[in-house]
Amino acid sequence: MPIIDPELKEKIPAFLRNKFFLLFFGYFIYLLFFNQNNLISQVKLGLKLRELNQEVAYYNKEIIHINKEQKELFSSIDNMEKYAREHYWMKRDSEDLYIFMPPEEK
Repeated sequence: MPIIDPELKEKIPAFLRNKFFLLFFGYFIYLLFFNQNNLISQVKLGLKLRELNQEVAYYNKEIIHINKEQKELFSSIDNMEKYAREHYWMKRDSEDLYIFMPPEEK
């Protein structure tokens, strides 16, 4: 007496009876979910890589901007004085400095 009914065996599609297909499918499932380099970790690493590349681009733009500002700043004494007045609120001894801050929104 056979273990599997032959009529039932014929109802199963041919590709599901193929042992090579089943082996390939099992290996694919293993690679997809259980392997160290599974699909989920690869997607997370890809997103992290994209984020880090965006940070690199941002910092490269900032470096270019700061270098340009530095060249302009150190080109003359007048530019240094103007920068100090605008950013660090410095003043001469004979001047008064008034700083108007916008009210904080709550």
